[in-house]
Amino acid sequence: MADNSSLAEDISYVHSQLTSYAKLNSPQMGVASSNGGAGVPHEMFDGEVDDEGWVAWKMLPSTLSLDDVTEVEQKFSVQFPPLFRTYLLAGFQLYDQIISSKYEQLIFNTDVPSIEPLQPIRTLIESWSSLTLAGYVPFAQWGDGWGPMCFDIENRHEDGDCSIVWMDHELLIPLGPIECGKRISVLPHVNELYCSYREFFDDTFGVSKRIG
Repeated sequence: MADNSSLAEDISYVHSQLTSYAKLNSPQMGVASSNGGAGVPHEMFDGEVDDEGWVAWKMLPSTLSLDDVTEVEQKFSVQFPPLFRTYLLAGFQLYDQIISSKYEQLIFNTDVPSIEPLQPIRTLIESWSSLTLAGYVPFAQWGDGWGPMCFDIENRHEDGDCSIVWMDHELLIPLGPIECGKRISVLPHVNELYCSYREFFDDTFGVSKRIG
């Protein structure tokens, strides 16, 4: 795990990338929510709600601590790549849909809202919890919800980062939870995407990236 100085440096880097991305892809839109439900939390509103219930949103400073993220890791007996841990801590944002420049593909991404900020990652891991037993930790969804994108924690680098793969949910579901927990059963359905989370982050959130 990174020491405090390197963690602070990584948080600064990730925050600057997300901020630059926001400027290139402004305005960010989401369904307004003032009651804590799905959508944009009221404190993240960046303007008035339009007639269709949509509102621009803004990034906010995070109030999460490293202990909060560690608690999620311990709950699921996993360890996130250091830069993903940093991503969760870098600020409250609603980037739930991003584009892979490498593949020209939509990704349903894990966002970090100001209300229950770690619930999106918890929900995703819980939905595919058996995969963690096979060495795969879900953190996003490939395409229009086609299947989980996972950290391959059996293929971890010296710096703690992991390669990233995805599996088609239509092939995983017939296996059932028990077989999804066996690496040998899941491996035939694994598609390699990125050599590391850092490569993924730079591909999707690099300062030159613009949606549309």
